[in-house]
Amino acid sequence: MEFFDIYEIEPSFSISESELKNKYLVLQKKYHPDRFAHSNIEQQKAALINSSLINDAYQVLKDDIKRAKYLLECNEIEITNHTNPEFLIKQMEYEEKIEDHRHDKSELISIQKELQEELEQYKVNLETDFNKKDFERASKQINEFIFIDKLHLKIKEKINQLD
Repeated sequence: MEFFDIYEIEPSFSISESELKNKYLVLQKKYHPDRFAHSNIEQQKAALINSSLINDAYQVLKDDIKRAKYLLECNEIEITNHTNPEFLIKQMEYEEKIEDHRHDKSELISIQKELQEELEQYKVNLETDFNKKDFERASKQINEFIFIDKLHLKIKEKINQLD
């Protein structure tokens, strides 16, 4: 679990964002290629590789969805494309609800709050799944989490367009 090792944190779905950011800043300061501008070519290349790896790891670990996918990948679990039928119905209902209220800012804000609560519940569920090492269950939930997250962003854009 290389990305977690870089930041010297335990592989987990729940991580401290502030701790991660602080470690990111320390590592970037230490390995930034500009610090090696007057070094030999090998040291410059190593600094560039390290800096790139630090950035890649940060981008994955700071994002809930990317971090969940990474944890599954590290545990050799494929994310299934199978979504349960109840959730498919829920998807259609949300899409219809958003379309029906596309010009009603207050209703869109209400839907957005509802989705935010769902996102928080998915985070709790994924944290539980990863803590229990129930990777199969986590892999099934991640698609739903991704959909709700995309829908949340879609509503945010619609709300911004109404301003």
